[in-house]
Amino acid sequence: MLVKSPSMPIRPALARLLATPENRSALSALQDVVAAVMENTADKLPNPLYLFGPSGTGKTHLVQAVAAELTKLEIEVCTFSANDFAAKDDFTDARETDLWIVEDLQHLPARFENTLIDLIDARRVHGLPTICTALQGPSVLRHRGASLPHRLTNRLAGGLVVALEPMQTASRRRLLEALAHQARQSVSPEILDWLAEHLIGGGRQLAGAVRQMKTLAALQRKPLTLADVRAHFRAEVEAKAPTVQRITARVSAYYQVKPKLVFSARRSHDVLVPRQLSMYLSRQLTHLSLEKIGVFFGGRDHKTVQHACNKIECAMKSNAALSSIVRQLRAELA
Repeated sequence: MLVKSPSMPIRPALARLLATPENRSALSALQDVVAAVMENTADKLPNPLYLFGPSGTGKTHLVQAVAAELTKLEIEVCTFSANDFAAKDDFTDARETDLWIVEDLQHLPARFENTLIDLIDARRVHGLPTICTALQGPSVLRHRGASLPHRLTNRLAGGLVVALEPMQTASRRRLLEALAHQARQSVSPEILDWLAEHLIGGGRQLAGAVRQMKTLAALQRKPLTLADVRAHFRAEVEAKAPTVQRITARVSAYYQVKPKLVFSARRSHDVLVPRQLSMYLSRQLTHLSLEKIGVFFGGRDHKTVQHACNKIECAMKSNAALSSIVRQLRAELA
């Protein structure tokens, strides 16, 4: 491992990232990893560092900043996607690199679960840090509908687990303002307010919105008004509004079942929780009555929908894993 001088510049790339209430804990943990690797004190860190959160919360952006930071200092960083395991025969680089980053653990093929355990253990013994990312926390992490073995989830939970939440309106506004400034695009406060309120997405989507505004302003050859922006983004905003169909599709994807089964009269256990959760989120995120929600789910009456909502609310009080799932899905859909 390359020994770094204490006088070397510390984390300029990470320092440029926008810290928000939703990512501040993750950013702090990553800064600790970078400092520890540079100072050869990584053996004192919780290991692995496990970052999780819905798509669009900035996991990849953060770990790529870490990789870029250390690579500039000639520190070896190896970055994997969980999908890459199937294409590799030799994991020496993952075992020996100064920092190993494994993204999207929800895609880890089952036959490589023991390989990942062995690599995490070997790196921990030698004081080499590992960073993992996934959509869900270790205790509820699933691959193709199946939970991961306890041996693996225990390893993942044995270090430091940090959640990233979707950006709320205030954070989206700050990021939009920063992106507009970076793009040298003048955007009025009222436009920033409207975009932050109506464009529900992560940094990638917001950066795309700023690029669209820059192009629109160039085409119009005049400053954008709020009416211009509302008209331009109307279709995108309407397409992302929560509906029973969209809610059920997302819940079904999480539980690896077909939406048509969740909507059907089928009563088997594999669709019961997805159906109840879809009803609950439909009640929370739409303005539909219990009766109208029931129509979507095989013509069930309002009492059945109310019962499903009550079941989910009651279960969340004692089931931390379910609460985490509901929080994640609601954040993605809201």
